Amino acid sequence: MFTKPPHVAPAVIRWLIIGAVTALVLLYLHAYYPRPYAPIQPVPFSHATHTATDKAAMDCRSCHAAATHATGAGLPSATSCLDCHRHLLADDERLLPLHAAAHPDHPAYTGEPLRWVRKAALPEGIFFHHGQHSAKGHSCEECHPDPDRQAPHSMRNCLDCHRKQEVPTNCDRCHH
Repeated sequence: MFTKPPHVAPAVIRWLIIGAVTALVLLYLHAYYPRPYAPIQPVPFSHATHTATDKAAMDCRSCHAAATHATGAGLPSATSCLDCHRHLLADDERLLPLHAAAHPDHPAYTGEPLRWVRKAALPEGIFFHHGQHSAKGHSCEECHPDPDRQAPHSMRNCLDCHRKQEVPTNCDRCHH
């Protein structure tokens, strides 16, 4: 008959239980914890590379020009990207879709426009005007601190900001 040594068994069993519980928690988090929405774009893109002060240091409005006056911030055209990338990283294979879309002198040119995939969208019936917020002096970073990891906007975030700024919070300002 098998007998377990009394001085080893409790410690081994304790570690086996801790290991099993840890594995179950990790499995649950991997399977059910929501991941940030990160759609596949036609060109690999990093906001950090383009906006960081130690890199390109571009202003958000360089690509999202409509943010100063329109409801939506807008998405850049391949032509605007090529204003720089015709010269910077011009031979990088990752940028072939840009050349295919808007660089007629490039061998890959097809004229087919880039089809960016929207990363952040408001629920239906919600109204937000980037231009109104821009005109009041709000920076892009106030609502988009890390655009590469765009977190969903929440009504709480908007209300907290409006209350802090002492701006009206009546429902019909945003809910149409």
